[in-house]
Amino acid sequence: MATKTKTKKAAGRPRKSGKLPVKKNHIKIPDVRIGEKVRTLRKTRGYSIQKLSDLSGVSPAGIYKIETNGMVPTVTTLVKLATALERRMSHFVEEDDEYPAFRHIRKKDRAVLSSSQEGRTEAVAERLSRGRLVSVYRTLEPGSRSKNPLVQAGGEYLIYCLKGELTVSRGDQTYRLKEGDSFHSESSGRTNLENAGRLAAKFLVVNTISPVV
Repeated sequence: MATKTKTKKAAGRPRKSGKLPVKKNHIKIPDVRIGEKVRTLRKTRGYSIQKLSDLSGVSPAGIYKIETNGMVPTVTTLVKLATALERRMSHFVEEDDEYPAFRHIRKKDRAVLSSSQEGRTEAVAERLSRGRLVSVYRTLEPGSRSKNPLVQAGGEYLIYCLKGELTVSRGDQTYRLKEGDSFHSESSGRTNLENAGRLAAKFLVVNTISPVV
């Protein structure tokens, strides 16, 4: 009958498994300041919280909580606010020092800031690291009015009509632009755009932005 041989355990410290200790990765969370950026853009445009609520569909209480860092907005809420403020959603979640020194934007790669029955807004020139200029390519369908043109207080803007006809209202004054016409103004007061023609109006809006945006 075979005799079982007992193996003695080695005295001293237990054997190591050979696995290296797992190092914990410390993820650096960027300082994006979503609430501050929403508040800055809202005030730059001269919007009250109620006005931004009407444009975006986000409740005034929700906007107040976001601006005061009392609530982190959901993706859906951030998309609504970004559309109303005519900014790409990435503007609110990227660090300020991540703006590039130059951009090359192809037609097919334009960011769509808004799209509705009234028309469409696409970014053609975005913020640079030390820049103060942004520009959008816009279409306004016949009989439509612009609710929130890209015009910010404290700077200046240029509207250049590429095709069709466009009516620019600033205060009590009205200006009619045809193909090749432009309107250049300081960014003070409210500017409204209207297409009273039969064809879609296509135009550029070039706008200076605040350094703190």
